[in-house]
Amino acid sequence: MLSQRQIEILLEFCNHTEEYLTGTYLADKFGVSLRTVQGDIKVIREELSGETCAKIVSRSSKGSMIEVSDYEEFSTFVNSLYQEYMTVSLNYSVNRVNKMMLLLLNRHRAVSLMELEEEFFISRSTVLNDLKKVEELLGKFDLELMRGNNKVMIDGFEMNKRSCLAEQDLYLAYTQDEKKEVLFFDERQIVKIQNVLTEVFVKHQYHIMDMDFNNTILFLNIMICRMNDGFYIQSNEIDAMEQLGAEYEVAKDVVGELSKKFFVKATEDEIRYFSLYLKGQGDNRDSDMISPQMHEFVENALEAIKDNFNVDFTDRMNLRITLALHCMSLLVRAKYDMQTKNNMLEYIRESFPLGYDIATYFAHLFSIGLGGKRVSKDEIALLTVHFYSALLEMNHRENKKKILVISSLKNSMTVLLRQTLLRWFSEYVATVNFINSRVMVPEMLDSYDVFLTTEKGEFFEKGIAMYVNAFPTQNDYINIKLNLDGFRKIEDVMNVFRPELFGVMKAGRKQDVLKEMCGNASELYDLEGLYQQVLQRENIGSSYFSKDIAVPHPMNAVSSDTFIVVRFSGKPIIWDEENNKVNLVMLMHIGRNNPQAFQMWNYLSKLFASKGLIEQMSEDMTYEYFIALVKAALEKGLNEKE
Repeated sequence: MLSQRQIEILLEFCNHTEEYLTGTYLADKFGVSLRTVQGDIKVIREELSGETCAKIVSRSSKGSMIEVSDYEEFSTFVNSLYQEYMTVSLNYSVNRVNKMMLLLLNRHRAVSLMELEEEFFISRSTVLNDLKKVEELLGKFDLELMRGNNKVMIDGFEMNKRSCLAEQDLYLAYTQDEKKEVLFFDERQIVKIQNVLTEVFVKHQYHIMDMDFNNTILFLNIMICRMNDGFYIQSNEIDAMEQLGAEYEVAKDVVGELSKKFFVKATEDEIRYFSLYLKGQGDNRDSDMISPQMHEFVENALEAIKDNFNVDFTDRMNLRITLALHCMSLLVRAKYDMQTKNNMLEYIRESFPLGYDIATYFAHLFSIGLGGKRVSKDEIALLTVHFYSALLEMNHRENKKKILVISSLKNSMTVLLRQTLLRWFSEYVATVNFINSRVMVPEMLDSYDVFLTTEKGEFFEKGIAMYVNAFPTQNDYINIKLNLDGFRKIEDVMNVFRPELFGVMKAGRKQDVLKEMCGNASELYDLEGLYQQVLQRENIGSSYFSKDIAVPHPMNAVSSDTFIVVRFSGKPIIWDEENNKVNLVMLMHIGRNNPQAFQMWNYLSKLFASKGLIEQMSEDMTYEYFIALVKAALEKGLNEKE
């Protein structure tokens, strides 16, 4: 198992995929010697040797990097890596009684009372008292706690044991096996199960509701875990008189495929057991592992994130499942004031700011819709894990180059726009087509990659198309290039900074600073409502992201322009209720309907990691010196490929 520092180093590689990082850079970032870093990288390389999705490669002249071969599997690996680190501190809502019950369910033979005493560091009388509670819980599932000769074991049908595991949320628990290795919820196993289910259901044209699909994945997850440990359904447990029909054929294919992937035996009884589960879907909603309320909340939250961040997670089944499971336990922790402490908060917030910002908004929705209490920053950092791994995969999808411009302008008025777009982006774009807004139909959305519009009407307001002037300006060029290709080099990043948007703080109060910065940008870009949107975002959580630095931004974009307003002061100002102090304020506006522009968060994280930035700026508070420092920080952080 990797140490905390080794996990943090591996995550640093994950945050810079396909980029070389030098040993000196890592030693400086983590405050250790170069020899220590080299030793850690050796351990990490050995840890990755069993993975098929990525590996560490090194070049003497450049450093080391993580080379990814399967981004979907890699994103779940990153998530599992976090979960490995956080398992013990996450402390899902599983008390000692449940842990004791889980231990007994995972044993083939009786367990001595002495072993229970040693396992949980409790007295014999406490063990006996806990076992009474275990017995009460087991009775709900027709299971019996058998005792004799100072030993205990759970007796009953395997299918009832699995029901107990599911309904008591024990599949979220952690424990230790005989080798004292931490066991935890393995997201990569969930992904494999999901893929098998999808393929088989499509093959058989088997219809299943969204929530039922999620719970079927969790049902099979328990099945695989139990079979791996040698616990199988027996023939005398199933007394099925129903005609299983189509469900049996589906179950046979699903269990058969899973047996190949997880090296377990696909018995006839397991197939029949799963086919009965499928047959009963819709009739047993009370025993769902993910409740309808939680399913609806996650679904609505991801839709809200799509609207506010232009990042679409709605089709990522794996993310929806892990968020639902996480929130089920978070609900309990929030209710009883048991929210988790997380010593990786600062690292996560600085390294993955976009994931953290999305998680902050998700936590805000959670508090309103389910929890009723504000979610702590430490818990938000845990939620960031799930969003970051999903973003990791999305950022590496192939970018295609077909543009559709939605416009009511006459053809004669679009000639210049067409020619300008082709001239500007000839190396990126295959076609530029125009269509009148009146004849635009939803089917066209699947045929193009980038949508532009010359009017701020329906398609702009609904988030479908980015606004572009019929006579495009340099600002349009910057915005469209971001939409097409993201940030390819440091010069592209520099385009979001402008001397007109740089200055020294004139006020000592946060609200006055924000008002002045928003006024500066609104005048330059002819914006409306920016200040109100920035205040709305500030109300749900502080925009303090790193030592001495704040990055306020609007809840909703007010235009298609991407820019950063910069204010600096040698004397820090109080930024939030926790008395965090900042010298540098960068008000960032990500252009509306321009998902590629969100990459700017990744570049800001390089500034967060830059040591001595504030002290250096204090020496010369000019725009030119600021830009030079930003370039230097990005060059050091990015290690651009030659």
